[in-house]
Amino acid sequence: MIHIETDRLVLRLVPLAGLASTAAGNIKATRGLVGEKLPEEWFDDSWVYKLRYDQWLADPTYAPWSFRAIASKETGDIIGSMNCHHKPMPFVHNGKESLATEMGYTIFEPWRRQGIAYEAILAFIAWAKTEGLESVILSIQPANIASLALATKLGAVQIGSQIDEKDGPEDIYLFNC
Repeated sequence: MIHIETDRLVLRLVPLAGLASTAAGNIKATRGLVGEKLPEEWFDDSWVYKLRYDQWLADPTYAPWSFRAIASKETGDIIGSMNCHHKPMPFVHNGKESLATEMGYTIFEPWRRQGIAYEAILAFIAWAKTEGLESVILSIQPANIASLALATKLGAVQIGSQIDEKDGPEDIYLFNC
């Protein structure tokens, strides 16, 4: 398994069985596969884990782009998650093509506002660049002030807007790695 580490974090690739047990809502099995200090918030969007499970089965090369548990090195707590909606693929913006992926992330309370998402994204990108990634797309709800600030810190620029059938209005941001 490909784990990515920073000074404070370990980005653990969730195994296929961990995606399946999360999608099924099996807390005990998921804790055994992902981490004993896994909060119940992990299961809030279990449908996404099912989606990523199906993607991995359909294309095993998607695996390293799937869900990662963001764990505290100090405590072992699972403090968030991140995933790519797809493996890098050609994306054209303003006539320039790059290999891009769309990324999503969640940091659980009480670990928000401590720079964890920023640290996790930078570490993931450092690894992803070795795999050819050139750009990242973020879809952010306009009222999500913290994620908008993070996008700005990452150097992202708004390139569009959309209405997501599950999340409602989203602004689309792009930044180069």
